[in-house]
Amino acid sequence: MKLIEDWKQVLSGAWSVRLMVIAAVVSALGVFLSIVSSNLLGWNPIWFAVVASVFNVLAIPARVIMQEGIKTFKCFRNDESGVVGRRGAVAGASAGVVMALATPFIVQWEGVRLEAYKDIVGVETICFGDTHGVRLGDTATMDECVSRLQDDVERFYADIAGCMTNPEIPAGVQASMLELAFNVGSPKVCRSTMMRMANAGDYPGACNELRKWVLAGGRRIQGLSNRRADSKRSLCLRHA
Repeated sequence: MKLIEDWKQVLSGAWSVRLMVIAAVVSALGVFLSIVSSNLLGWNPIWFAVVASVFNVLAIPARVIMQEGIKTFKCFRNDESGVVGRRGAVAGASAGVVMALATPFIVQWEGVRLEAYKDIVGVETICFGDTHGVRLGDTATMDECVSRLQDDVERFYADIAGCMTNPEIPAGVQASMLELAFNVGSPKVCRSTMMRMANAGDYPGACNELRKWVLAGGRRIQGLSNRRADSKRSLCLRHA
């Protein structure tokens, strides 16, 4: 085995290495937390495992997209065969950055349950709010839940990315729309005033639209109101 000639440059500048280091740190924090007691500190170690998995997954495209230069990045943007097509890979933020912002937020607000249950409006749900093909009585392992979460986030982002016509939508606004799509469905987000305002470049206006998405089963839900306020503050405006 022989080291590559520019190994020092790769270690110091490669995004793939940075993401793997972040994943390792997050994993270590999760282990520490489980030893100290998550109950005392108010954090669930499962969140750390999910976030670490996301960063590890992002390290794979980062090795190709962020390291091989502008030419490779342009090839990626022109590729229509991937999860995110030409319109979806907007210049304002890469798909990886948007999904990395949205995923921990989704985990925080959805929580995780390894046995299927009915949500507030009676929809069969499992893991981190997954409703695809779920039936009461279904069970899942944590690894399966993480995999389902990653698939869902990629699918929802691919759906709404096709509705973005503005190549400069900030990462936080995109992440907030992705989180909203995860919660209410991609078609509703694509048809929303929030998407229209984001495409028009009115990002504060788009973020303010979140306050309207607080109904479930025809009634206002305080939990949804809190979630939208957090999304506006932590994602939409913070990373705009």
